[in-house]
This record gives sequence, structure tokens and C-alpha cells, in this order.
Amino acid sequence: MSDALQISRWKNTNRASFGVNKIITDWKRFWRLAEMRLLFLALLVAVVAVTSVGFFTDRADRAMSQQATTMLGGDMVLVSTRPISDDFLIEATSRGLRSAETISFPSMVSVSGTSTAAGAAKNAENSEAKFQLAQIKAVSLNYPLHGVIETSETALGETTSSGLKNLSHNEVLAESRLFIALDIKAGQEAQLGKSKIKLARMIRKMPDQSTSAFQLAPKLILPLPQLAETGLLTPASRASYSQLFAGDANAIKDFTAWLKPLLKKTETIRTLDDGLPTVQQALQRGQRFLKMASLLAVILAGAGIALSSYSLAQHETPSVAVLKTIGASRKQILIRYLSQLFLSATLAGILGAILGYFIQHFLAQYLQDFVGQALPSASVWPVLTGLLTAWLMVLGFSAPHLLRLMNTSPVQILQGQSTHEKAPLIFSIFPLSTAVLLLMWLQTHDLILSIALLFAVLIALFIFWIFALLMLAALRQLGERWRLPKANKRMALMVVVFGIGLFSLLLLTTLRGDLINRWQASLPSDAPNHFLINIQPDEVAPIQKLLAKQAIKMPVHPIVLGRLVKINDSNVSEDNYENERAKRILSREFNMSANPTMPLGNKIIAGEWFAPDALKGLSVEEGIAKTLRLKMGDTMTFDIAGEQITEKIINLRSVKWDSMRPNFFVMMAPKAFDDQSKTFITSIHVSDKQKQILPTLIGEFPSITDIDVSAILNQVRDLINKAAFAVQAIFLFTLVAGVVVLFSALQSQKALRRKEIAILKTLGASRAYLRRNLLIEFAMIGGLAGFLASILAIIAGNLAAYFLFDLSPELNLSLITAGTFLGALLVSVAGYLNIRGLLSVMPVSLFK
Repeated sequence: MSDALQISRWKNTNRASFGVNKIITDWKRFWRLAEMRLLFLALLVAVVAVTSVGFFTDRADRAMSQQATTMLGGDMVLVSTRPISDDFLIEATSRGLRSAETISFPSMVSVSGTSTAAGAAKNAENSEAKFQLAQIKAVSLNYPLHGVIETSETALGETTSSGLKNLSHNEVLAESRLFIALDIKAGQEAQLGKSKIKLARMIRKMPDQSTSAFQLAPKLILPLPQLAETGLLTPASRASYSQLFAGDANAIKDFTAWLKPLLKKTETIRTLDDGLPTVQQALQRGQRFLKMASLLAVILAGAGIALSSYSLAQHETPSVAVLKTIGASRKQILIRYLSQLFLSATLAGILGAILGYFIQHFLAQYLQDFVGQALPSASVWPVLTGLLTAWLMVLGFSAPHLLRLMNTSPVQILQGQSTHEKAPLIFSIFPLSTAVLLLMWLQTHDLILSIALLFAVLIALFIFWIFALLMLAALRQLGERWRLPKANKRMALMVVVFGIGLFSLLLLTTLRGDLINRWQASLPSDAPNHFLINIQPDEVAPIQKLLAKQAIKMPVHPIVLGRLVKINDSNVSEDNYENERAKRILSREFNMSANPTMPLGNKIIAGEWFAPDALKGLSVEEGIAKTLRLKMGDTMTFDIAGEQITEKIINLRSVKWDSMRPNFFVMMAPKAFDDQSKTFITSIHVSDKQKQILPTLIGEFPSITDIDVSAILNQVRDLINKAAFAVQAIFLFTLVAGVVVLFSALQSQKALRRKEIAILKTLGASRAYLRRNLLIEFAMIGGLAGFLASILAIIAGNLAAYFLFDLSPELNLSLITAGTFLGALLVSVAGYLNIRGLLSVMPVSLFK
């Protein structure tokens, strides 16, 4: 009568009786119940999965954003064709921002004859000065604000981080191809304007290198204080002025908002929202793996919470009956139970966030190696997401059972007429669906995708239920002949419950194994790691012949530069677009190509590819089409070498930017460039043993540019391995959630099993007979659940591979055998362990 005494006290006191001490005292009593411990464990698993992945992806996103700023040299860059107003600098300084200045322009660099022994022998009869056009970049001494300039003494030498402050007077840095073109070594002199300069070291890596990879002239970095001595910069010079800004993210955002209305037509703001497409696409794919894995763990934990809550409601039915009988109001009872649920959710949220933080800290050590820099500190958002997840799961999966219990009269409860017994897993559809939808949205941040996933879950449940009924009906026909347990709707319900759990585990197994392996196979060991650009038409055959000696294949793609001037007969203007990416795209020329075959890693999503001899038409990448608001049938007019060419869009393509092959926003018909002046680009794989071919290649063909992307390739490969490891860690959470679902489902049926066993033992059933029947029944349930779950996991895994990860579908039929056997084994063992204690109890005690 402890509950009755408590209600008496409630009736004689005010609301202060619902204080913290009272809630904690009640929670201690509830904690003694197995159902409450299972519910808490399910909540804990869900929060740990959500917070660990949340911390991990949050830090990864911000680390990649930081890495993107190192490619830019700052957080934001203001670019102009005229000197930038000092007012902007004064305003930036007042906001606490740092700034650096750069001035870029082309100019000739010369040497007074050959400098190397090979060059002297080659030019013994020609000692005239050598000239090479270079892209001069005069920079302030604090450049860059983010990132470093990596240099070496030779093209393949050891790299070091070189600051401009360490350069002596008239010393400069230059790209290796300038050294090769002038035939000089590091430390030798050259002429730049009126100044004698010393090319101190070779630039191996620097900020904004990726954004200017197709700059034809080699780059030379000159300290800004030395610019005046060269006499090159005059009011008539065609120079590009840039001001780099760095500082607090909010300060940069506010300064950018203040700056935009003041910009002239000659001024633009440049940012790197996503960094390199190859790395970004790989990172996004890795995060999808992690988020899908954690979402499966959450949904599975939700099923465990629902089952545990049902069992808890069953256990508390007599207590609620007593409380209502002695006058406790519905509100008082509701507050009592809701306070216990939310206290459990809050404790699980806090503990789960702590565990999630330590787990992600372990995973982040691997990520830190990947990004090559210190990671940002973890934000508080994943903690809030974890708490919100726990509260949503309590509201969506637990509260419906409690509300149904509150609506039942004491007489019904005491007579055993609770609606729980009639439909133990028919939950309240609206709160359950809403909770699942919100949980999905918290993970995907995409409402449309979340709604689609919710419908997929509901469809899966419907399929499970229908097929479970059909298969059990078939087994019922064999039941008497093979002396099998009689199939009923309760068994169908258990097939659905166990099927959901096994489906989540098998789908995650597919993610962890098949999809990761397919992702790794999409980037083979011989993937291209060098790009060769600015290849002249008459150089294609000789270069192919030279590389063939090292067994290096060289597919070529023609390149023509064109500026977009019209879309559907309307002049293109940056003012027509608010999207900063669209403005940046329109401010520069497109690298366009033409091929009879579609490049590897590209896929037609609308229209058809060109005929081999086609002269007309455009193929546009889907991302750029969305950014510029283009669609099938639109026309685009490009200015190519002073000639305007108008073509219609006949197909749209998706592009695998992490394929490490030449990819293009716009491609023209195969024969469109036959009469155009063009250069060629290729991507090749050069092994460590073949690297010596590169200096020879550049020496014989000094006009070409070699872009080493092996570092990016290694980053993508490394990320795949890190994602595989992280998904395995999340798999453990899902495995624990699956165990919780398994035991919660068995616990929810335990009271009913007590009555059945009591009746059978009263009728003379032996312990051996009961054991045999129970094992066969559980094996049937588990086998059917595993069979259905494996089929659905294969379908869902391939849909995810195709639509979410851009991978080719594959059938892994062995998963069906493994799923069926695993389901039968797990459910039969767990089921027997759960109820074996009832087999030894006397029938009389079972009825008490």
C-alpha cells in the first residue's frame, strides 16, 4: 500500500510535494524494475550514438572550413581591378580583423644566358638572354593570414614552410616551372623590371594554388616592399588587387554584410565555401555513412524504448489502479510518471553526451591526421542535440503508453481489460511518427529527406507485417504435420519487432562492409595523381610516346576557354544573382572540353549523350545548372577568343569530383572544337619509381604545367579508411541497441508467457516438451525475421548506395543465409534465457 499512502500525502499537501527529493525517491524505486533499466539503456545508446557522431562531424566540418580558408589565405578576400579604398581597411581594423595585401600582374622575367651545365651544352651556340612570362604576385610580409607557403630547393626536394620575413633583400619565391623555363637553379639571379632578383626557393604549395591551378604563367612571389624598385606597377598596369581579411567568424560575417552594399562593379568578394570538390565530396560521403549508421542506432533504440515502456506500463497497471481508486487525479499520476521518464531521459542525455564526447575524441585523433592540422574544439550543439533526442524519444515512444494507461478506468484495469493486452504494440501513430520524423531531421537537417525516410520506415513495417502473416499462414499448414507450435498474430508481431532490429543490424553491416568496400574500389590504387595542363596540339603525340616508355597511359581532353555572356538571349550579369558562388563563376572563364565519350565518373541525369560526330549541343554539370538556374533546352552563349558561340543544353550530368580525373562544368559536342585554337589536359598515375620522368617531361616540354594531386588523393583514401573505422565504432552502438530491443521484446511478453506456461503445466506438459516448443517457436520467429530483414537490407542498402553515395548497386545474396541463421540463433537463445526460470516454477505460483 505504499502507493496509497503516497496519494494520501499528496491529497493533504500542496504542489511542493512534487519537489526534487520526491522525484528522486520515486526514480530510485522505478530503477529497481528491469523495464526501467532497459529503457534507460536504450536512451543512453541513442544519445551516445547521436552525440559521438555529432561531435565528430561538427569538428570535421569546421576543420574542413578552416582548411578551405588556408587555400584562400584568409577568411575572406576582396578582389578589385583598382586599388582598394583605405576606408575598408580602417573599418576592418576597427572590427578587430587582420588584413594582408596582394597585387598580381603578368610580367617578363629574364636571365642573361643558360645557367646549368645541361643548359650550357644545349645552348653553346646561343648565349642570348632567356625570357619567360610570369604571374607576379607582390604580397605583404604577413601573407598568408591562414596557411603557409611550402618551398624546397629542388622540384623533388624536402619541403619547408618559408615565411616572407625570412627572405633577404631582392630574394623571391617562384614555382618550379619558372626555374625550368629559365634553366636556372635555386639561388641564382634573374631580371625583373629594373631590379635584379634572386630566385631563392621553389614554391611547392601555397594558398589559392588550387583556385589558380590553370594559370598558364608560372607564379613568382615578391615581397610587397620590393615592388616599387621594379618599376613595373604603373597606373596603366593591368593588375589585380586583393585584400585578405581574417578574424572572428561573426566579425567576418558582419564586415562582409557591411562591405557588400559599398562594392563597385570592379570589386568582388571571394570565399571558399566548400574547399576542393574532391575532398569535400569524399568528406560529405563519409559523413553520410556516419549519420546513417547513427540514425539506425537511434531508430533501433527507439524500438527498444517503446517495448520497454509497454512492459513498464503493464507492470505499473495495478499501481495506477490503486492510485485512481483512492482518489489520485489523472494530472497527479501523469506528472509522477512523466517526471520519471524525463528524469531518466535527462540523465541518459547528460551521461550519453559525456560518453559521446570521449568516443569522438578518440575518433578525432584519426581525423586530425587526415586534415593535417589541429582540430577546432567541440561545440555545445551536439550536447543539445543529444538531450533533445532523449526527450523526443521519451515523448514519442514512451508517453503514448502512459497516456493510454491514464485513460483507462480503475475497474477496467483491475478486471484485466486494459487495451494494452488487446494491442500491445499498436502505438499512437501521430506522436510516434512525429518523434521519428524529428529524430531523422536532427540527423539529416533535410526535411524532405526525413519525410522520405519516414515513409520508407512505415512501408518497411507494413511489408514486414504482411509478409510475416503470409509466411506464418504457410507454416500453420505444416504445423500439425511437423508438430510445430501453432502460428498466431502474436508471433507475427514478434517477427515484425525482431525484424526491425535485425534489419537495422544487417543494413549497418552492409554499410560497414559492402558499401565501404565499393567506395574503396571506386578509388583504385592506380587512380591518377598528376594533372598535365597547357599541352599544345603538336605536343600530344611526343608526350604520349615519352610516357609510354614508362608504361604510363595518357588520355587527353581538349580545353577551350570561354566566358559566359548570355543565357537564353539575355546578357549575363553578376547583379542578376544573389548567390556568391554564381557571381564567382560568372567572373571568370569556363574550362570547356569536347569528347565523343562521356568522361569516367560522369552520369547522365537528363537528356542523352552526344552522337560521336555531333557538332552542336551542350552538356552541363547539374550543380552549376542549379546555381545558374539552367534547365534542359536553355541556350548558353560563350565568348571564345572573340567569337560568340550559342548552343542549346541537351543533357545534364552528375560528376564524381573525387574520381581524380579531369571534370568539367560545361562540355560541348565532340566536333565542336575542330576549328578552335585549343590546348589539352590529361590525368596520369605516376608511381614512386616513375617520378623521375616528370623533370624530364617538363624539361623537354617547358610550356606544360604539372599539378601534383597525390596529396589530395591520399586525403580521400585516408578518409575512406577513417570512415570505415568510425562506422565500425557506430556499429557497436547499434549492436547494443539491437540487444536492448531483443530483451525488451521478450520482457514485454513475459507476463503472458507466465500464464501460458502455467496452463500448459497444469494440463500435464513436461519441462522437456515446453523447452522444445519454446525453442522451435523462437527459432521460427527469429528465422522469419532474419529472412525478411536480410531481403529488405539488401534492397535498402542498394538504394542508399545509388542515391546517397553514388555507388553501383550489387546483390549480396549470402546476406539472406546469414540473416536467417543469425535471427534464428539470436532469438532462440535470448528467448530461452529470458523465460527458462519460468519452466521450474510450480503452476500455482505462476497464477499468483
